[in-house]
Amino acid sequence: MTTSFQTNPYKLSDLMRECDEGKLQLPDFQRGWVWDQDRITDLLASISEGFPVGALMTLDASGEVSFAVRPVEGAPSPAKEIEAYLLDGQQRMTSLYQSTYTTVPVSTQTVKKRPIKLHFYFDIRAALDPDVPRSEAIVPVPEDRIIRENFGRDIKLDLSAEENEFEHLHFPIDRMFSAQD
Repeated sequence: MTTSFQTNPYKLSDLMRECDEGKLQLPDFQRGWVWDQDRITDLLASISEGFPVGALMTLDASGEVSFAVRPVEGAPSPAKEIEAYLLDGQQRMTSLYQSTYTTVPVSTQTVKKRPIKLHFYFDIRAALDPDVPRSEAIVPVPEDRIIRENFGRDIKLDLSAEENEFEHLHFPIDRMFSAQD
């Protein structure tokens, strides 16, 4: 028996680039992106540990079936011809695209559904400590890259400049595919 399904391993960087270039897009009937900051953190933690995070289902766009499309949320308007429709895995792909491939803050929500814009960082010390769960080594940081406490009066962690990131040993996850930087 022959099946039309294939399993093809892809590098995450290639998938992110395909989203960015518009080669991989969503059929317009897909619902919007809705993941909150905790789900994004858990996904980043799982991937950083090398755990499987589920399959993606795509459909070759060169076939007879044609859909109206839209880019993965946060990706630029496509400049290239679409190669595949993303049928399943949109929440994961969008979360990964926004948190790892673009330096624009992730427009997400808190667990209580409050809108928030975040950048995600690896706390390198925590990530290297075998006693710290990986999800605790991922730090969501507000849009201005400064964590405040005491109702915004005191600065707990300032990552607003590259030298501060170095000093505090926090790696910006949105630069993980920018080795040249």
